[in-house]
Amino acid sequence: MIICSSAMALLIVFNVVLRYVFNQNFYGSEEIILIFAFWLYFLGAAYGSMENSHIKADLANVYIKNQRAKEGVALIAMMVTTTVNLIILKWALDYMIWDIIKMPKSTGLKIPLIVPQSAIFVGLALMAFYHVYYLVTGLRAYFKNEPPPAAVEERGENE
Repeated sequence: MIICSSAMALLIVFNVVLRYVFNQNFYGSEEIILIFAFWLYFLGAAYGSMENSHIKADLANVYIKNQRAKEGVALIAMMVTTTVNLIILKWALDYMIWDIIKMPKSTGLKIPLIVPQSAIFVGLALMAFYHVYYLVTGLRAYFKNEPPPAAVEERGENE
């Protein structure tokens, strides 16, 4: 994520200096920036899933006082999140296969679009891995009557 952010910032600064100081144009710069942007956004989403730090709007915890019920609601939310992620991952796989078969290219520099768009599949696959991991550990703890792992506890208790 640091490499992608830095590369995007440097390319934008380079483009501005080239355009406004030297009166030149960096043809296709937005296509290169797009590659780094896709990878940054989807690796950032995967990192958020790894840390379980995505923003959550959970009002049930305000009304539910029983800790066990809070943990159950948190697990249901994790099941829904994991299911939706797996469905979207399947769509991303289909999209990546289509990209490989058709091999579309960008208009300016003729960069294969699989380069930026593969970030969608990779990011969603990493997200799915972490969602499944947190779901399995949460379910295991719930049914063994153990304290929930940090990922489940954050969703169930701290909001």
